[in-house]
Amino acid sequence: MPDWLLDLLDHLPSETAALYFSLFFVAVAWFGVIFVRPIFRLWLRRQHGINDIVSYASAGFSLFYGLLLGLLSVAAYSNAKEISGFVSREAAGLATMYRTAEAYPEPIRGELRYLLRDYTRYVINREWPSYQDGRVPLGGDNRLQAIRATLLSFEPPTATQQIAHGSVLQGFNDMVNLRQQRIGGVDPSIPGVLWYTVGIGAAITIIFILLLDVRFTFHLFISGLITFFLGLMVFIIYVQDRPLRSDVAASAAPFVQAYETVMRWDDGG
Repeated sequence: MPDWLLDLLDHLPSETAALYFSLFFVAVAWFGVIFVRPIFRLWLRRQHGINDIVSYASAGFSLFYGLLLGLLSVAAYSNAKEISGFVSREAAGLATMYRTAEAYPEPIRGELRYLLRDYTRYVINREWPSYQDGRVPLGGDNRLQAIRATLLSFEPPTATQQIAHGSVLQGFNDMVNLRQQRIGGVDPSIPGVLWYTVGIGAAITIIFILLLDVRFTFHLFISGLITFFLGLMVFIIYVQDRPLRSDVAASAAPFVQAYETVMRWDDGG
């Protein structure tokens, strides 16, 4: 599909984007049935048993192409599930760090909690919407730098505060690592050459459908049925390959929950 069309689909609700994705494949198939099929019929009008030949030829191809789509679907799902796990663990670590900040004396306790709230709000309201455009704004990293500077400026005077401070520093480092792994979900994980293979395979599938010698109305029906499901399969792989750009695989819900249940009560804004 053209890049402008894919960008448009990224900003649509998942159900609507899936429908448009499938309808695009159906439209291509129906265009072929209406305008390309007559050319094939003129070319193959003396070929007897064309449906049997097409069935034999497409059987092996469908096996390998279906295997490719299945493997890509599993790979994309595994990647999306992994990114979703990073999001949940990062949000949980953020909430834990916010609670542990109770062990710090003032004014560092208030400053640290303010920075954590500010970072959480930024992820929810600024970072996540920009993921749909394939962008990762720098504000999140800048806020983490401020949190790190605040933590490193504190020297715990008691043993209890030393333990709490060490726990917070460890949690902060883990959160930074999880954030870097989470951001990896913005860019596609499936190489472009595989997407070219998927596109070529879809084109060959449609060509096999056009070679069938059946009634026109039935041809429209069967081609639309097959290509609708084919488009849906490709959409599932596509949307899970970039889990942070849609609400299908990963969302900001863990951050929202952490903010609403732990931080919101201390936020005067």
